[in-house]
Amino acid sequence: MTIKANVFDFETTGIPAWKDQSDAEHQPHIVEVAALLYDATGNVIDRYQAIVRPDGWIIPEESIKQHGITMEQAMDEGISEAEALDGFMAIHARAGIRVAHNATFDDRIARIAISRYHSKELADSFKESTEKYCTCQKSREPVGLKKLPTLAEAYKHFTGEDLVEAHRAMPDALACARVYFALQGVAMPALAAE
Repeated sequence: MTIKANVFDFETTGIPAWKDQSDAEHQPHIVEVAALLYDATGNVIDRYQAIVRPDGWIIPEESIKQHGITMEQAMDEGISEAEALDGFMAIHARAGIRVAHNATFDDRIARIAISRYHSKELADSFKESTEKYCTCQKSREPVGLKKLPTLAEAYKHFTGEDLVEAHRAMPDALACARVYFALQGVAMPALAAE
């Protein structure tokens, strides 16, 4: 049996308060999630994407400037954060490795949401549930920058293409998958308009 990869991305209301507990009320909320389940050869097995409808919280202007998801769009198109988390977890449960471009950030966002809607114990177990693979860290040497590469920089290095629609969950997850599989020596087709 080959290991399946959950390549995922979260767009959020902000940056986690790193020194505070994941279940602290002021921790950021998920605004958008994308999770892609891949087999070892780079074929998509399943996918999940959702925008979250705010419930008693707002999407700050600084976050809107990053991902472009407005309160109006989230209220019109969104589902509950708990439902979006459950969709993500359904993909995650089928994977043996989790892949994100800044895995420390995305892992923490997942743990915050799991703490918020399930339990601290389940959130803590998320860290050990699968192997973690950070394309940001792993692509630093091949990309050849002194700093950690952005997803756009890593994507450009491995594909020769510019990343379009950066800071939206699905385009970022698809780009992260291209970087991940390039690092594994697996060629993938160019991104199709989704």
